[in-house]
Amino acid sequence: MITFFARWYVLAVFALLATALPFTARVEESSAGTAVSIIDTHAHIVRGYRKRGPSPSAFQALAAMDALGVEMTFLLPPPFPEGHPGLYGRPELEAVVRQYPGRFAFLAGGASLNPIIHATPPDKVTPEVMRTFEAEAEAIAEAGAAGFGELTAEHFSSGRGNHPYESTLPDHPLFLRLADIAARRGTPIDLHMEAVPRNMPMPPRFARGSNPEKLKENISGLDRLLGHNRNARIVWAHAGWDNTGERTVQLMRALLERNPNLYMSIKLDPGGPQRTSPLGPDGGIRPDWLALLKDFSGRFVIGSDQFFDEGTERLTRARQFIDALPPDVARLVARENAKQIYRLPAQAK
Repeated sequence: MITFFARWYVLAVFALLATALPFTARVEESSAGTAVSIIDTHAHIVRGYRKRGPSPSAFQALAAMDALGVEMTFLLPPPFPEGHPGLYGRPELEAVVRQYPGRFAFLAGGASLNPIIHATPPDKVTPEVMRTFEAEAEAIAEAGAAGFGELTAEHFSSGRGNHPYESTLPDHPLFLRLADIAARRGTPIDLHMEAVPRNMPMPPRFARGSNPEKLKENISGLDRLLGHNRNARIVWAHAGWDNTGERTVQLMRALLERNPNLYMSIKLDPGGPQRTSPLGPDGGIRPDWLALLKDFSGRFVIGSDQFFDEGTERLTRARQFIDALPPDVARLVARENAKQIYRLPAQAK
């Protein structure tokens, strides 16, 4: 007897294929037999767990992955503060990974480490807080997480998903301690941080809700976090999509030159800001971005930031981006870099 979820899955597959088919067909026609599969290092199974369970969205994710040539997806909990109604974390994501081994991996800390960081002023980190934080980080690593994330040092409130404004120092003592644990464990940190290279007003389109009127410079703090322990691999999420318009190729190039342990995941959103996107209006790679990717070809991965309960537009755009890259760069950004940065086992082919 066909279950409800099985029927639901079939319908989801047809819907997803309808949206993904133009890109899939183009790959098959132009690169027959050579399309590069993708390891997506940053996605979310649902936006808010308490609103709906993860299983239907896992079906959606698999259908989208199969349609768009994604071999594996890393699932992260959003970096919600304590008490947020949509909070979910390691237990929920571990269940999905166990159900679909080889297709999903998980990062954790967005629902546990992130709330501790944002509830603790940098000058108020007591020994007890530090012990609690360390114990949770060690538990995440012991559980087999691919990394710590999603954590944030600067997250705007957009109204979508009822995510509040969150801000703290990138070199908060707890971030520094996590860098030490990450270095010892060989487990990367996934960091969401809007680029604020100088004190500046909040961009007008975010001047509402819980967002402040002014933003404090945070790039120097990111430099200090990266310099604290060079063995800690830090993946700065959402390159190509930023809400200040300040995460330019010039800024990223300077940071990559100074910090050999800095990596970046690329996000493309057709409905988001396009000023710093790697894709131009014609769908091709912008020249400055292409030069950056060639010069730092081992430092970028795909991190679609797709919420699988809301559609596939970001993942579809990631496929388009990979297909537009030169083949040698595409292989690295699509999958090979992820295997090295996250130290995936040999069976991740």
